[in-house]
Amino acid sequence: MNKAIPIIEPNREVTEKGNIIAFSAWEVPVSKFYPEGVKYSLVLICDNKRVIGFDNYNNEGHHKHYLKENVLVKEKLKFKSLEDTINRFLEEVDRFENKEVD
Repeated sequence: MNKAIPIIEPNREVTEKGNIIAFSAWEVPVSKFYPEGVKYSLVLICDNKRVIGFDNYNNEGHHKHYLKENVLVKEKLKFKSLEDTINRFLEEVDRFENKEVD
């Protein structure tokens, strides 16, 4: 395989709270930067700003971005599977939308 194959076609959905969730994931060749053979981006946009993001772009490995006291913070993310990562992302979206964030 030399090209990325979509696992989840890039798409956007509007949540019940009016925020935007953007998903995309691709099967990619296994490499130093993508040892699991997957590349993904999961983003929650609120008021035209990324407030939560899980991805493994830019050769930084698995990590997440989130707002903490109005500052976007980045931290490493342990990767088990794409499904697990999506579930954790959706849990954080739910907490954010219900204002149960740190």
